[in-house]
Amino acid sequence: MDKKEIAREKIITEAGKVFGKLGFKKTHMAAVAREAGMGKSSLYYYFLSKEELFEAVVDREAKYLKEEIIKATSEVSDPCEKLKAYVFARMKAFNRSINLYNAVRTNYLSHLPFIDKVRSKYEKEEKRMVSNILKDGARKKIFIVPNNELATIAIVTAIKGLEMPLLLRKDAADIERQADQLLTFLFYGITKGN
Repeated sequence: MDKKEIAREKIITEAGKVFGKLGFKKTHMAAVAREAGMGKSSLYYYFLSKEELFEAVVDREAKYLKEEIIKATSEVSDPCEKLKAYVFARMKAFNRSINLYNAVRTNYLSHLPFIDKVRSKYEKEEKRMVSNILKDGARKKIFIVPNNELATIAIVTAIKGLEMPLLLRKDAADIERQADQLLTFLFYGITKGN
């Protein structure tokens, strides 16, 4: 990496902390410049606006989230365990990606031009990952999935519904326990077995 890339990476790291702590609206470029150990005018050499810098922060967090999920799911072959690994990795990574979470899940950033693109890309990626796990499970005769698209939507929606309560808790074991309960419900339903 050249000096310019190293400086950009440092700025993105420090900006992520400031945006995460203060939120987009309350963050000023001067605060980010201070955290990065540079002058405000130097910061504008790398990023033309606060919006452009926030987009870089969100993009980095999205890449981190995807990498963590891929890493976790590639370590298991059983589709049930893969779906669990997906949910656990997603929750843990989202917990560390507050700016991405705010970009994807809150409305107060909707005015930013890139937010719709981020949301759409994230939604497609999430559905693609879950759909692939379901297809693999159906191919291995572990899952019965008459309509993959509908099942994907149901699972993604259920996971989103648990997001906020789980992310508000800092106890990783509790997050895993509750996510495990959700997946048990998804796998086995609420009807009494024969």
